[in-house]
Amino acid sequence: MNKKSIERWVDTAEIGSSVVYYTGSLAEDRCHKKNVADIPDAFADEAEKGRIDFFQKRKTKMEKIAKPKKPTFDYIARKIK
Repeated sequence: MNKKSIERWVDTAEIGSSVVYYTGSLAEDRCHKKNVADIPDAFADEAEKGRIDFFQKRKTKMEKIAKPKKPTFDYIARKIK
């Protein structure tokens, strides 16, 4: 996925359609991997235009143990306009 394909998806997707644009821990991964920001930033540009909104879904289970797994999320953009 790149900026052009994101713009194409937003232009052609039906209202209510959604796409997972990242899986992991976005805030943490942005600090350690330089190229992680490109796709989320492109979706953020579309959100500023009021065309999409964001939500996330936790993929890992909450564990009440001494050393729980690192949480993993699906980051999702949904077409709203």
